[in-house]
Amino acid sequence: MTSRLRTLGAADRDAALSFLAKRPVENLFLTSKVGAYGIDRRRLGVVHAFERDGEITSLLLDGGTVFVAGFDPDALPAFVAELGPLRRCTSILGPAISVLGLFVGLSERWPGAWGSISNVRRRQPLMVLDAPPAVEPDPRVRLLTHSDFPSYLEASVSMYTDEIGSSPFKYGPGYDRFVTERLRQRDAYGIVDDDGRVIFKADLGPKHGNQAQLQGVWVAPDLRGRGLSVPALAGMLRLAMERYPVISLYVNDFNAPAIASYERLGFVEVGALATVHY
Repeated sequence: MTSRLRTLGAADRDAALSFLAKRPVENLFLTSKVGAYGIDRRRLGVVHAFERDGEITSLLLDGGTVFVAGFDPDALPAFVAELGPLRRCTSILGPAISVLGLFVGLSERWPGAWGSISNVRRRQPLMVLDAPPAVEPDPRVRLLTHSDFPSYLEASVSMYTDEIGSSPFKYGPGYDRFVTERLRQRDAYGIVDDDGRVIFKADLGPKHGNQAQLQGVWVAPDLRGRGLSVPALAGMLRLAMERYPVISLYVNDFNAPAIASYERLGFVEVGALATVHY
């Protein structure tokens, strides 16, 4: 059996999507990008495939996020060598076993570039909902619009900072454009109070075919602990599932209250991801 690392080009789009479709929920991040942009270095980054006898066994996206799809133990040292001593990404994401193996290899070989991290989320249960949520929805949830931008941006920054431990603006001013794009794509849902303040929000992230990923769930700090989040999420999910009948998410394994809430809504665990943040 022969193996090799190969950099993919535009003609490899269908082969990449076929491999990613073997684990569609786990690979949604990369599938959504290849589906939207193809194998386009300018818009996506560089995609490398590890192959055995011509068959893809693992993929690596080298972009703003490094994403590894599939698990092949021989692929990991090849990916480490390919990524090299210059880190360009802000995070590593993918199935837990592959991400942790890649991170260990990178941080041991090039500790200066790859060893200095914000945090490592070693196990993030991957959960799926493919039926209406099993909770009465909060009727106040709606799609957010550009008129909600100032408060939605404030809520998004608060959520990101709470989760990551640093401001989303630490790499520059681009986060407000990212937030604007979510509004434009109709991917931001929330509850807005009578004063125009977003008090709950939840977003759709990667999307492909009939599935989308739930991200960015946040409740205003002064309203936490009042039973708002689960009915609000039920309302958001009912609206989102009109467009995408399969909704997935991943959550930190130490966040027991969130996991319990998702289980109440009907989500079931199907795997585990990991994330390294720089």
